[in-house]
Amino acid sequence: MPITFFKSHNALFLFPLAVLLFGLLAAAQSLEQSAEQREEQLREQFESDAALRFLVRDALAARLQTHLKGFVAALAAPSTEDLGETIARAGNIIRSNYGSDTASQIVHFFVAIVSPDQRAVISYSYPRPELVGREISDHPMLRDLDFSARSGRIQQIDFLASRENDLSFTSESPLVIRRHVFQHSAGDLTVLGIVKLNLVETEQYIDSQLRDLGSVAPLEVTHYAPRSDRCLLRYAAGSGVGVCPDGRPNDVLQYRSERNGFSSVVTATAAYPQQFENKYARTSYLPFVLTIVATLIAWLVTILVRARLISAEEEIKSYQGSLYGKEALTDTIHTVVADNLAQLEVLARRVKDAPDIAETERRYLNIALSEIIQLRLSVDAKIMADRNDRGREPNDVTTEMFSIDEVAKTIEAELKRLTADEGIETRVLLDESLRGQVRGSAYWTESALLAFINASLTFADESFIELFLWTEHSPSGERELLARIRDVGIPWSLEDHNLDHPSITALKAILDGLGATISSSAASEAGSQEHVIRFSCG
Repeated sequence: MPITFFKSHNALFLFPLAVLLFGLLAAAQSLEQSAEQREEQLREQFESDAALRFLVRDALAARLQTHLKGFVAALAAPSTEDLGETIARAGNIIRSNYGSDTASQIVHFFVAIVSPDQRAVISYSYPRPELVGREISDHPMLRDLDFSARSGRIQQIDFLASRENDLSFTSESPLVIRRHVFQHSAGDLTVLGIVKLNLVETEQYIDSQLRDLGSVAPLEVTHYAPRSDRCLLRYAAGSGVGVCPDGRPNDVLQYRSERNGFSSVVTATAAYPQQFENKYARTSYLPFVLTIVATLIAWLVTILVRARLISAEEEIKSYQGSLYGKEALTDTIHTVVADNLAQLEVLARRVKDAPDIAETERRYLNIALSEIIQLRLSVDAKIMADRNDRGREPNDVTTEMFSIDEVAKTIEAELKRLTADEGIETRVLLDESLRGQVRGSAYWTESALLAFINASLTFADESFIELFLWTEHSPSGERELLARIRDVGIPWSLEDHNLDHPSITALKAILDGLGATISSSAASEAGSQEHVIRFSCG
């Protein structure tokens, strides 16, 4: 029995336990969503850092190409000068433009003249002019060079620099050599343009540029030869050279670039995710803290309600000696149960309407509210049925004046709450005559209207319910409340003795106890039906 359940004060502690359970579920879901968002933010931050590193590199490459185009244009311009003077003039253009560049010590330029007998001699060198005049016919920089290639086509090779194979040696690092063959129009001489790029020094230059912009992200850059896919360099930003990996990386965080004669891959070091976490601190435990706070509040409220229940129980026990009839004792118990159900309903509504309650918790609280209303109707129906069996007059519960407007607003809100999740369209019409007071019991009138709505929702199978409340004057001059429901669904009536349903039983018991009457119209062809209740004061 429901009354027996609420007599057990310890059962109230199910409420904070339910809050804790729903809170933990919501917190776990929030934590999972937060983790997914963090992974997405980490990926976006990584791609941004990697793209910025490649942007600095590509900007350097664009400047070098601009300087080289200026040299080629000067070399190809018609002139009465001999080839040596033309190369010197073109070299001066490079020196004046490239000398002020921040990367002027990283990339080295060489210009060599190849005689008909395939002897190659350096005629211009930047930034190492002392190399001018040196023969490089057998130098590794000219390895596998096709002298018959079309003018301006880039032929690229790579090798590890040493003092023996690097004309302008700076460090033992991977070198990329790009050779350009130009056929000079003035004679049968071939001009070679050679660009030497030190990969380690280039990456260190990029580090310095990024450091000027802010900070160097702990990324790892791996360069591969474009044709052989052989690893040329593995470089950790801000740290130095590492051992080349076996094959291509398969990291989740990686960014690829296939530009400027390189196949490059950027991956995140082990320190990168940690740096991201330190930079963008998160409050992953906030949902659990909020859950604990909500549970403590619910626990406190439960203790207060339980204390009130115990106090009410003690009051009932103290007065039991003076209550000589079953009717007085039943009325007292019903009052206590009704008050406590009302308190639980108000508490549940406040928690449900709180702004920080998750949608899942709100649905569970909505179900709890419906169960509280059903329990109230069940208790009210049993009380009224007991009164009716004892032949008690309806006027015994209709002796006070109350504001029907407040009851109407409560019923309107409850109908909309019950139909919101079901997708049922509702229309509530409140007549202006409701502004005032009528004779009766606000509690029992509200219960009757709740039972009325419950019965209609039980048999409605279409998505429309209309509730209309108004007042009329009785023959004795008293204002009487009337309620009408129009719905579409299975025909029902209190006069149908073959229709046995708890909602019908509860509505009939409460209406009989109040002395109210109900009339139901026959179902129309469209399936709609109309039920009207008159709460009589006579």
